[in-house]
Amino acid sequence: MQRSVVILALLLLLSTPLAQAHNVSVDAKIKDRYNGTIEIVEYLDENTKKKYDLDSSGNLSGIELSNLLKDNLLKLNLTPAGDYYYLVGNLTLDGRHPLANVHKIVVNYSKPMPVNGTSKVITSITFHFYLNGTSDHKFVLKLPYCQGYFKMSLPKNDTVLKSNLIDAHIRNNIISGKFKDSVIIEFREMKYFWMGIFANSLVVIGVVIFILAAYKFRGGRSKGIKLLIRSTLRNMVSLFIVLTILFYILWVAGPPLSVRVGGISTIVMRFQIIQYYHLDRPWYDQYLNWWHLLLTGGITKGVEWGLKGLSLQKALVISLSIFILTALFSYLISIYLAVRKKGSRSLDLYAALFLALYSIPTFYATYQFLHLFENYPLIYTTLVAPRGGIEEFFQILFASSILTLLTLARPYLIARALAVKEYREPYVNTFRAVGFNPKKIRKFVRRSTEIPTITDSVLNFGWVLTAQVFLEVIFKIKGMGYLLFKGTVNGNPFQLQISVIYFSLVMIAASIFSDIVIYYLDPRVRR
Repeated sequence: MQRSVVILALLLLLSTPLAQAHNVSVDAKIKDRYNGTIEIVEYLDENTKKKYDLDSSGNLSGIELSNLLKDNLLKLNLTPAGDYYYLVGNLTLDGRHPLANVHKIVVNYSKPMPVNGTSKVITSITFHFYLNGTSDHKFVLKLPYCQGYFKMSLPKNDTVLKSNLIDAHIRNNIISGKFKDSVIIEFREMKYFWMGIFANSLVVIGVVIFILAAYKFRGGRSKGIKLLIRSTLRNMVSLFIVLTILFYILWVAGPPLSVRVGGISTIVMRFQIIQYYHLDRPWYDQYLNWWHLLLTGGITKGVEWGLKGLSLQKALVISLSIFILTALFSYLISIYLAVRKKGSRSLDLYAALFLALYSIPTFYATYQFLHLFENYPLIYTTLVAPRGGIEEFFQILFASSILTLLTLARPYLIARALAVKEYREPYVNTFRAVGFNPKKIRKFVRRSTEIPTITDSVLNFGWVLTAQVFLEVIFKIKGMGYLLFKGTVNGNPFQLQISVIYFSLVMIAASIFSDIVIYYLDPRVRR
C-alpha cells in the first residue's frame, strides 16, 4: 500500500507541468496582459509660443505649430523596433523598455493655438508591457521638467504597493494622479505571488517524495514485469530531471534573451518569442508552458530559424538510423568476434586495432576516413552531399560503419573478457570431453557473454552519441548532431534544446530496451 502511494505521488508530480498550461502560437500578435494607457499633460507658456509666431498673427498654425510641437513636445526617446513599434528610452518596467505602438500615440491640442495665455497638450500613449519573470514589478517613467496627469490600467487582482503620484487614486485596477518629473509605481501580481509560494512548496515536497521513493525502492528482488515497470519509472524520473535542468540552463540562467536570440530574429520576433515561451512571466509559469510545448510538439518552433535547408523530421530519422545501425553493428560484431576466438594466449589483434581506433579523437579519425576518398569525386560527393535515395542510404551506412569502428573497443573488450572466463568454466570442459558440438558450446558461451555486455551498453551509448555529433559535422549529415553543433555555434537555444531532448530520449529508450533484452535473455530475472 505504501509503495503504491509513493508511485502515485511520483506520477502526480510528473504530471503537474500539464496544469495551467496555455496553448499559444508564435504567430500571435504582440499583445500581452499589460496593456496600459498613459496620458501626459504638458503646458506651453506664452513666452515659448511667441518665439514661433513668425507672422505675428496671434495664433500658431501649420508649420509654426508643427515646429513648436517638434521642439517642445515630451521627449520619449523613441527607437524604431519594426514597422509599428518603438522602444521607449525613458520608460522602464523592471529595468526593461516596453514597446509602444506608433499608431496609438495621440497628441491633443487646440487648432489654431492662441499665443496669449497657456495652452494644454495631452499626449496619450498605449503600451504593451513585458515583465521580468517575478511577481513584484517596478514601473518608472522619467519626465524631467515635466508635470501633468498620469493614468494606467493594471490587470485584475494586481495590487499597488506604493507610488510617487500626487493625490493618487486607485479604483477598479486603475491608478491615476498628478506627477512631477517622474512616475514610479510598484505593484504586485497576486496570482503569481501565491503561485510562487505554491511552486516552491511543491519543489520541496517533490524532493522529499523522491528521497523517500529512492529509500523505499533500494535493493530487493524484482521479478518479471515488475522489473520493467521499475526500469521505466526510474528512467522517466531521470528524463524529468534532465529536462528540468535543460530548461533552467536555457531559459532561467545565462545571458539575457536579447543576447541569446539577437542574431536569429528581428526585434519584433523577439517579443513574439517572449510571448510564446512566457519568458516575461515567473519561472514556474514558464516551466508549465515549456512542458506543455514539449508534450504537444510546440517545442519545435524556432528550430529552423537561422538554419536553411534543414528538415527536423528528416534529421530525426537520419540520426536515429545511424545510432540504431551503429548499436547493432557494435554488439553483433563484438560478441561474434569475442566468442569465436577460444584461447587467450596469442596476441589479440582485434583488441589492438579497436583500442587504437578508440584512442584517436573522433573528429580527426572521421576526417581521415573521409580524406581517403577525396581522389574519388563520385564517392566523395556521395558521402558529403548525397542527392537522395540510394546515395543517402549509402551515406548513412558508411557513416554507421565508421562510427562502429570508432566505438567497438569497449563492448569487444568486455565481451572478450567474459568469453575467455566462460571458456574456462567446468561445464565447457565437460562438454568438450564428451564430444559436444563446438557450435552449441559457443551458443552457451555467447548467451553468458551477451547479458553483461548488453548491461554495459547504456554507458557506451553515451560515447556513441557524442561521437555521432562529430561524425555528422564532418560528413555534413544534417541530423540531430549537426543541429546541436550549429545551435552551439550560432547560440540558438531552440536548436540546442531540441537536440538535447532528442539525445536524452534516445538514451532513456536505449536503457529501457536493454532492460527488456536482459529480461528475456536472463532466466534468473524471470524467476
